[in-house]
Amino acid sequence: MKVMVFVQIEPKNETGAMPSDELLEAMGAYNEELTKAGIMLEAGGLMPTSEATRVAFHGGTTSVVDGPFTESKEIVVGYWVWEVGSLEEALEWARRCPSDPTDTTTSWLEIRRCASLEEFREGL
Repeated sequence: MKVMVFVQIEPKNETGAMPSDELLEAMGAYNEELTKAGIMLEAGGLMPTSEATRVAFHGGTTSVVDGPFTESKEIVVGYWVWEVGSLEEALEWARRCPSDPTDTTTSWLEIRRCASLEEFREGL
């Protein structure tokens, strides 16, 4: 099954700063493991919301709002797309994700199964 894994942080922690060299190295090794295992299909990091723009739809109208989006409850800062055999396998890999032990801020991974085209046709 295909899943998308969102890397999220609290808005107050969005500084736009790059992670430490140690964490970047650990993430590189983790991504290499995911690739060798045939799990990772795609991955990416996202620029801060100060460089983002939202297009909102409401009642037949659209509006454009430039970031940052400090009112958000969480901010997606990166993602992976994985091909796994089960949610349990995705959780096993997610638990192995490196983090900075000196970082006192909260971050988390959200794992969501990707719906297939057939599921959309069938109305999920």
